[in-house]
Amino acid sequence: MSSESREYLRKAEARLEAAKELLSSRRYEDSISRAYYCALSCARAALTLKDSHPKTHEGTLRAFGELFVKGEGWPKTMGASFSRLKALRDKADYSPSIEATKEDGEWSLRAAADFLKETKSRLRQSQVCRTPSLQVSMPRRSENR
Repeated sequence: MSSESREYLRKAEARLEAAKELLSSRRYEDSISRAYYCALSCARAALTLKDSHPKTHEGTLRAFGELFVKGEGWPKTMGASFSRLKALRDKADYSPSIEATKEDGEWSLRAAADFLKETKSRLRQSQVCRTPSLQVSMPRRSENR
């Protein structure tokens, strides 16, 4: 895994922790936002390995779906969760009134935690698959024996 991907995953973990703290203090909109950014950081960690660096949130969502959900067979629930997290975050951050509920916050936290766990697992698996196997050279037998 690249150092850039590892940094994105560290950022995702920090954002998940912030989402937990915000949820426990009943700041649901802020918790939803941090949960979304956890998933966004995970998607960027994965996309970095494909040398894909979309400039927008929508582009990241689209590229993740194309390259990993469709292209690599990652769970469709990841694409759906990422999309729903983005919609909830957009509503929480840009709506003039407070509309997020405790249930929205709890769902967002679970979705982000699952997204992070699955991303880490899949990136570890892909790293194992890319690691060249060790080849042991056997000395040639001498024909003069």
